Amino acid sequence: MELKPLLLGADSIEDDRPLRVPSAAMERWAADTVQASRVPAGVRLGFTGDATAIEIDIRTSDVLSLATPAAHGEFTVYVAGQRWDATPVSAGITTTVQITLPERDPETIVEIYLPERYEPRIFGIRALGGGVAPLPAAPRWVAYGDSITQGWTTSDPGATWAAVAARRTGFNLLNLGFAGAARGELPVAAHLAAIPADVISLAWGTNCWSQIEMDAAYLAELMRLFLRTVRGGHPDTPILVLSPVIRPAAEQARNRSGATLSDLRRAIEDAVLSFRDEQADARLHLLSGADLITAEQLDPDGIHPNDAGHAAMGAAAAGALTRIVA
Repeated sequence: MELKPLLLGADSIEDDRPLRVPSAAMERWAADTVQASRVPAGVRLGFTGDATAIEIDIRTSDVLSLATPAAHGEFTVYVAGQRWDATPVSAGITTTVQITLPERDPETIVEIYLPERYEPRIFGIRALGGGVAPLPAAPRWVAYGDSITQGWTTSDPGATWAAVAARRTGFNLLNLGFAGAARGELPVAAHLAAIPADVISLAWGTNCWSQIEMDAAYLAELMRLFLRTVRGGHPDTPILVLSPVIRPAAEQARNRSGATLSDLRRAIEDAVLSFRDEQADARLHLLSGADLITAEQLDPDGIHPNDAGHAAMGAAAAGALTRIVA
């Protein structure tokens, strides 16, 4: 069976590796973003049909890096939008994995998320006990962001806010979340401008408080430049900007550039609104992150949402995306 028609959430296949970003596109990208891009966040097989099982011939790498979710070392199966089962796989091996599927209507959508902890190479796939068919074309949603979009602390890849929103909307998600990175680099904006998209979301800024410490004025101007670059390639595409979610330890604490996370959130929001007004850009929309989740919906690290937080973010984003794409 050919892999490519079933593969979702990847922009290319190189040496049997499903990649979210083609290697040639990252020539001027920061090294940590390139490293994070190797995590197959949100890459999945999607199909309908009556097969009772799927066999996948796979070669796994060693654990990629600290940008890799520790819990995502398995094939995770979603059936009709609900997590059904998971099949673990080990690092550094070549093997055939058999994934059993439940009884279901043949029109039911099945998604099998790849193990994100490794850099999987898939060189064979077979349907057992029946057949499968690729999913019909759906609006392509390109979601750019940091580790929160990548889903670094979720229990499985299908629990990320972007995956939740994609299932609610029926959009075909390309998850361009990059853990430890996503600081609004303009070469990444140029890539977003160049690739097909029916809707785009931008959810970055929290790493600008800590990873590369920016002040509010710098971040606001960077957001305007990022938007201008993306708009250059997508003049009519709906864009949804999500400002950073709460991070209690950073909300009123100043980084080395003198900015609190509250300052940076406000700078992002002001930049989006002023760009929208200056450009008369009715296709640009803002979803404030300040009230999307509560402190109780954060992971114990106090930075990333837990599964409940991702579910809340996903529901809010789905509502916003549905409104702006309609």
